Amino acid sequence: MTLKQSLTRWLAMLGLLLALTACASTPRLVPHAFNFEGWNDGWAKQVDLLEFSYGDQYRETQAKSPDGRSVGSSDGVNGPMPVGEFLYVKWRLKASGEVLEDRVDLRHRLPRDMTDHALTFVIDGRQLYVYVVTPQLVTSKDKAPLLRTWLSRYKRAYEIYPTLSPR
Repeated sequence: MTLKQSLTRWLAMLGLLLALTACASTPRLVPHAFNFEGWNDGWAKQVDLLEFSYGDQYRETQAKSPDGRSVGSSDGVNGPMPVGEFLYVKWRLKASGEVLEDRVDLRHRLPRDMTDHALTFVIDGRQLYVYVVTPQLVTSKDKAPLLRTWLSRYKRAYEIYPTLSPR
């Protein structure tokens, strides 16, 4: 075997190894949504949302106020994206100026398959609530109670934080 053949084989093996490493480190994309709506859910008048992060692998599901004011009271992303391992939310109570934050480990709270589901949160004073919204429409026959999120009027939803409601 010549030096040129050995070098070619070595480069091919290196290329294969790099390709396999890239595939292994790329997060799995699942079509689902992350959103929040402070006006519809009733918390926008009482708090300023300062920062949020649904996982750390997708920039579109993260925001931080550069000036300490607010990142807004509504946002949403829908489509193929990594399922977040955590949800971090930081907010300020308008009445007192107190700044609060909460980080929720989602790894054992989300359904195994988030396809076509949505993750949303509601802030009620000092408490953060997190919900999974399923793709199932609510019908007139459903007896499911309304939750803090307005989305529960239209689609089946359940609380995953602070309590883990049965699905």
